[in-house]
Amino acid sequence: MEEQFKKLFTPLQVGNVIIPNRIFMSNAAHRFYSGTAAPNERVRYYYEARAKGGAGLIITGPHYPSPLTTSGSPTAYQDDSVVPILKKQADTIHQYGTKVFAQLGHPGNYITGRGAGGGSTWGSSPTWRRNLFAPGWQEIAHEMDVDEIKRFVRDYGTAARRIKEAGYDGIEIMSMVGLLHAQFLSPAMNTRTDEYGGSMENRMRFLLETIDSIREAVGPDFVVGVRFTADDFIDRVWWTENHGNTLDDTKEIAKKLEATGKLDYLFPCATAYGPAHVPPMNYPLAPFIYLTAAIKEVVSLPVFGNGRINDPILAEKILADNQADMIGVTRGLIADPEFPNKTRENRLEEIRKCIACNEGCTGGHYPRLPLCCALNVEAGRENDFVITPADKKKRVMVIGGGAAGLETARVAALRGHKVSLYEEHDALAPELLLAAKSPGREGFDDAARYYTYQMNLLGVDVHLDTTITSDMVLEQDNDAVVVAVGAIHSIPEIPGTESGSVNVVEMRQVLREEVESGQNIVVADYENHLYGLDIADFLANKDKKVELFNESVFVGGIVDYHTIHVAYTSVLSKGVTITPLTAIKEINGNKVIVYNLLTNAEREIEGVDTVVVCTDGAGNDSLYHSLKGKVKGLYRVGQCVSPRRMLDSIFDGYKVGRAL
Repeated sequence: MEEQFKKLFTPLQVGNVIIPNRIFMSNAAHRFYSGTAAPNERVRYYYEARAKGGAGLIITGPHYPSPLTTSGSPTAYQDDSVVPILKKQADTIHQYGTKVFAQLGHPGNYITGRGAGGGSTWGSSPTWRRNLFAPGWQEIAHEMDVDEIKRFVRDYGTAARRIKEAGYDGIEIMSMVGLLHAQFLSPAMNTRTDEYGGSMENRMRFLLETIDSIREAVGPDFVVGVRFTADDFIDRVWWTENHGNTLDDTKEIAKKLEATGKLDYLFPCATAYGPAHVPPMNYPLAPFIYLTAAIKEVVSLPVFGNGRINDPILAEKILADNQADMIGVTRGLIADPEFPNKTRENRLEEIRKCIACNEGCTGGHYPRLPLCCALNVEAGRENDFVITPADKKKRVMVIGGGAAGLETARVAALRGHKVSLYEEHDALAPELLLAAKSPGREGFDDAARYYTYQMNLLGVDVHLDTTITSDMVLEQDNDAVVVAVGAIHSIPEIPGTESGSVNVVEMRQVLREEVESGQNIVVADYENHLYGLDIADFLANKDKKVELFNESVFVGGIVDYHTIHVAYTSVLSKGVTITPLTAIKEINGNKVIVYNLLTNAEREIEGVDTVVVCTDGAGNDSLYHSLKGKVKGLYRVGQCVSPRRMLDSIFDGYKVGRAL
């Protein structure tokens, strides 16, 4: 295995630090504590799990050296009391041989003033930040004057000194994805006319002064790197004629950064805003590694790369092709902290690959929920959720092989119980396999593969093509029965359906290709997650004419802002019409009559062949109730309790599996 992953497990020298392998975890917005506060115990346990799992480097943060807004309170990094807290975190990570850098930066107008405690956000210019699917997070920044810029520069140096005193191995400056330094670098976001705006040299001035301040504070023998946007992907904005930085621009920026002689590595990444920063499932693997490779061609410093790299074989190939020197597996390490160790030990099938659903990691960003993971319930809860051997081994029957039932079986088996699992279909995780049929959603196959392998690895007795009745349960002598039979999906009553002129079907019938859909299709989305967008994309790929409507302001209102961006782009580019705030009134012949929920204005859609209905369904709890009071230990998990997302179903299964 060492030979297969020779590059991946070869140490790399960055400045005066030798990183033991090429796998690193970049900073992810974990939201475990206030942005102005010092790290807490929760984040320390979170990082410890990834260090213990074998990561070569962890980049912690974000660490903010200056107040977040014009009226903001001082941050923890403006006081020496943060040093012992950081030291405890660094010492925890170091005990596993993992190196640790701190990401120093400032969000600029990536946040809102109200959300950060009041006042205005800071910016290079009073420009707008595009945020297509979270418009409440858009506001005009306060243009920093020269004195304020100088103060921030000093703050970076002071914070860097404290981080070095805490025993960290290095510092990374945040200058990416539209954050403060990136705002100064980008012609589209920096419209200043003084010495900090205009030419590339002027736009780089704030970053270069920050580098000088940090280097002066930490001395020559301490790692300093910069993470920067290698392509803004901004062609036009309404407030200036300037476009964003392109790859050609950032190649020049990279060369100028290296020429300072004060940096030890560069970390290019994608986009000033939008989904490319955390590529969702719809993107191919490693979609922006070409940016890393292009920067690597023009500098001699080590170059870090990341972005939807969830497989060690892919990581090894990127290194072998000389496209990067370090491989960021950030979401991969959230999903499976043991990713490096399992790779080293040739346990590749055991890796719980990140499927880039973005449901827990970035999905909680705008609601300000702590980071979690749809597949790994322990992520962010490492000190609270630990699987331990059961005191008494039990016979456990799990009815239903979907996400909730599979997680219940996995955790119960890890605790030492003898588990039998029954699934009525001919394969495990049927809903995940069905979801994977939609364009760009193939990642769900990886989740199904993982659970199928785990059942075999852990010795779970799996019975497929088996529909369980209450009598069958009562015939067995089990210590616990877990009902995980999912939801019932039906078609709501629509006046005129009985005429049969328009075929009215449920979305799963379309994905299974059980029905002929015709050419002109209306998709009625009543669940407001991805069902409607996915089925519209599926049909548009077959050259169908599709109109998609729902009852909310926009379709997919509860989808994370990276995934929704890509899903909208996909369906709109294929000619799908999206109509919000709309519901079906009735079907009349081959006409579907819809109405606006605010105005009641009606509209006729003529020549409709099929109406595809997307609903969450209802909990299928009849088996549970028929067993209540008749078996020793009875539980229900997942969608049979009530319809829910995969993340919530797996959480259910974990909790019950751990309680058995």
